[in-house]
Amino acid sequence: MYFNFSTIIQRLSKPISFFGIKLWIVILTCIVLFVLVSSLCIIKTRQRRRRKARKALKPLVTKESLLTHNRWEIEMGMRSIPAKQVKFSTSRATRPSYQFTLTEIEAATNDFAEENVVACGDYAIIYHGIMFGNTRVAIKRLLSSRAKAKEFTGEVEVLLGLRHKNLVKLIGYCFEGYYRIIVDEYVDNGNLEHWLHGCISDVSPLTWNIRMNIVLGIAKGLAYLHEDTEPAAIIHQHLKSSSILLDKHWNPKISDFGITNLLGSDESSNYPITSPPGMSGYLAPEYLSTGILDDKSDVYSFGILIMEIVSGKPPTECTTTEIEEYLIDWMKSMVASQQYDQIVDPKLPEMPCMKELKIILLIALRCVDPNVNSRPKMGQVIHMLQPRDLLLSDVNVTPLLHHNFKSINKKECV
Repeated sequence: MYFNFSTIIQRLSKPISFFGIKLWIVILTCIVLFVLVSSLCIIKTRQRRRRKARKALKPLVTKESLLTHNRWEIEMGMRSIPAKQVKFSTSRATRPSYQFTLTEIEAATNDFAEENVVACGDYAIIYHGIMFGNTRVAIKRLLSSRAKAKEFTGEVEVLLGLRHKNLVKLIGYCFEGYYRIIVDEYVDNGNLEHWLHGCISDVSPLTWNIRMNIVLGIAKGLAYLHEDTEPAAIIHQHLKSSSILLDKHWNPKISDFGITNLLGSDESSNYPITSPPGMSGYLAPEYLSTGILDDKSDVYSFGILIMEIVSGKPPTECTTTEIEEYLIDWMKSMVASQQYDQIVDPKLPEMPCMKELKIILLIALRCVDPNVNSRPKMGQVIHMLQPRDLLLSDVNVTPLLHHNFKSINKKECV
């Protein structure tokens, strides 16, 4: 057979079409599509592999979203809360026992599940978690991520060394990416604010003796922070009823001490002095002029807290005319008119002894003295609180109470 090579070459050199489209266009289009599909597959694969490590900060739970939950069941731990078993990484042996990875925290909180939220505070979202097999913990995810590693870990190291029966025990922390997390012991009975203002029962379970034990326990915890910590005193700065937790025996435990230092500082902040969130009615009057929160401002907040515990009234509330009324002003007016029976929380199952009531009011008024130097130290407050039986039998309290009330009013007028 004879082949005409010139004819074959001529035919091959002619443009070839594919369904009316030139073949080179089809090939080029297929190559482009193949490259695009391959790139998408590679990107998706990498995203799946790195999602855990590169996980961005999830949207924070707002206070409004918490309203969809039964607050009572959440705070009292009665809700069945799912939680993954924490599997500690193999590097646990090389890390201190109080340092946790984000993976361990996520496992303890079921990936920060909303049903694990027990409270949404001014500085943190608090989750219920399970760690170390069956140990319940409170995991605080701080709302601020300004704190740098050195300042955050340094502050935590100080707080880890604090031990007192009236302080919430710090177990550990996690510092990773945008996350600033501290792990506390779980306290069973919720916070004092709930039992004073959120309890729907006509009779409060907080009897007078329980309330006085709470006052004394808070005083002891504050005295420890102010007077027994080294190398320097620790100032709470945010003492209020929501920062007082209660265990199953109604013993108080102070939480959130040192929280300001854990949040980090905003170096670019040049704004005028403003009240810290949630502290309306608790702040000492000198703060707005000095911007300083010290042990004396803690004592002032403690005095307001005593008034709140005795009366069952919040530190501030709006009247029918929508004017904000401060508890301290109302309390002074009640003392001035000697309406002591109107001061006590109506939900109390029994009325306290009148002398004992006057003594506790006298202590509260001394703590809120507008003269900073006239306020007692917390150690002195403890001595005033403890010998209650001796004071009741030997002291006529009424003249002391009214003398103190008049002296405070004179100082305010100066």
